[in-house]
Amino acid sequence: MLTVGEALHGAAIRFRNKKALIFGDQSWTFQELDKRTNQIARALLDRGLKKGQRVGLLLPNGLDMAEAYFGLAKAGLVGVPINLRWSEEEIRYALMDSQISVIIAEKDLRPALQPYESLLPVFYTHLSADEDHNWDDIVSPMDDSPLSVAIEENDPWVIVYTSGTTGKPKGAVRSHVSNLMIALTLVADLGISSDDIGLAVLPMFHVNSLWVVTLSVIIGATCVIYPYRSIHPQHIVDEMNQHQVTYSMFVPSLLTFLADAVEAGKLDAKTLRVMLTASAPLDSTLRDRILNGFPGVRLYDIYGSTEYGACTVIRHSAGGPLGSVGYPLVGQSVRILNDQHQDVPPGEIGEVFAKGPTLMSGYFNNPSATQESFTEDGYLTVGDMGYMTADGLLYLVDRKQDMIIMAGENVYPVEVESVLLRSPDVGQATVFGVADPRRGERVVALVVPRSGRTIDVARLSELAKSSLADYKRPHIIEVVDSLPLGPSGKVVRRLARDQWTEKHPQDSPGDEK
Repeated sequence: MLTVGEALHGAAIRFRNKKALIFGDQSWTFQELDKRTNQIARALLDRGLKKGQRVGLLLPNGLDMAEAYFGLAKAGLVGVPINLRWSEEEIRYALMDSQISVIIAEKDLRPALQPYESLLPVFYTHLSADEDHNWDDIVSPMDDSPLSVAIEENDPWVIVYTSGTTGKPKGAVRSHVSNLMIALTLVADLGISSDDIGLAVLPMFHVNSLWVVTLSVIIGATCVIYPYRSIHPQHIVDEMNQHQVTYSMFVPSLLTFLADAVEAGKLDAKTLRVMLTASAPLDSTLRDRILNGFPGVRLYDIYGSTEYGACTVIRHSAGGPLGSVGYPLVGQSVRILNDQHQDVPPGEIGEVFAKGPTLMSGYFNNPSATQESFTEDGYLTVGDMGYMTADGLLYLVDRKQDMIIMAGENVYPVEVESVLLRSPDVGQATVFGVADPRRGERVVALVVPRSGRTIDVARLSELAKSSLADYKRPHIIEVVDSLPLGPSGKVVRRLARDQWTEKHPQDSPGDEK
């Protein structure tokens, strides 16, 4: 049975005293992690939680977050990781929508979460011994021997909220087996083994870091968890040098910094064997800098999503194809379909659909969204448009609902637009991304006043600040007289973006306004 708890226990048997996780100056061996997660499972079950109930996780990177994921897995409970960059409004929505029964949070969040304490159990990490709601107080006294909980491989393990393409985030339900199959397919394709040392860079409320940690643990590899709240390239270089990291996943903007560090002699290029990138295509210059600077590295591009898991992969080589996201991973099937869900010929653009063992089960408590995303024969789409060549390479031509990728975070324009349209002064709004050398992209908003009203940009920025995570807030808000409309009367975002960039050819991508 492919369940996360059994996979961890099996690794603990094989790699008993080897370090499983490293976070700053803290670490767990595989045996310690196995026993600690048994205690977490018992602590929650002893408080009356039942299999399938949801637990909100408001935790930064660290051993607390990792052990919570695995402890919930052993109890048959479902983790709901919350993006700590979200606004209180966004956090409240996810917690209520997922119908959580318990919250585990870091102590610094207690002021914001105190209203929940009268509604359900809320526990905080690293409180002092004399403070109530102390997470360690309920975990440490528990028996650390193995549990006997009937958990099936298709039971849910996590619900991960995606930014909303229709204004509200949706909770992607991911099972034990779907997450383990992501790890196993990547291991098979990339050649990672128990001899490797991984680095989970991004926050662990993101699926890619969750997958890096899971992959490492179940195969017996050591995983280093990035120990800082904000991502700084020099800190990544320091962690890689100190721990002799052999594989990791990076957004392309970070690859530029790594290439700079190697060329400046600040990063040991000899240890890194496998480098993964995702979210945006590489250009030939950056690709070749990485391949030349890291002589022993295998550089891969991976296409996937919260809903898909890992879908396709391509290994880059000097002079190889650019712009493609590769071939389907082991066990995956990819099709390009038209509006009638019929296959289109090679080279013709259509909607990308995928089927395989890594897909989500569906959207939590949202059967209509689930039905819209899946075909009758089990293929799933996240709305990306693309085409496949005759030899099976997948190329994307348009991202899901004009998604913006801001420093590795996904931003969906509709979600930002819906906030701006709350203002009684705004009649129309459109949001799009423009290139930024440091962040990948930044968010631009164009707004049209209601008849007889005047838009105060500063006040509109405050509305965005109170309602959206910092990475979703527009860097530029510009008041315009009109926006381009299509035949149906809807704003054509692509045309608005084109007109704005033509109007601002000298605009510096790095400047914020």
